[in-house]
Amino acid sequence: MSEVGNWVLEEFAPCELPKEVAEGFEQVMSKLVGVHYTPLLYAATQIVAGKNHMIICKSLPAVLNPQSSLVSVYLHEALPADGGDFQLLSVQQIRIGI
Repeated sequence: MSEVGNWVLEEFAPCELPKEVAEGFEQVMSKLVGVHYTPLLYAATQIVAGKNHMIICKSLPAVLNPQSSLVSVYLHEALPADGGDFQLLSVQQIRIGI
């Protein structure tokens, strides 16, 4: 694929997530098949009945000649009284370009 006129993702270094978030991320994302997600930026949190986490990731599908993309991964961390487990809320593609 020619790079002329196309947006090309820069190379990003993986980020280090806080310990409990890294463990929750691994727990949740290890159940997904077909795509590998690498955390690049621990972007935001939201206090709800528990805590929501937003992580910007590089997404790399497990296919021949994969095209990487950026996605926002949203995780929910339950309250300790509710077990403190993590669950995947959504993965949303980040649109690149104008």
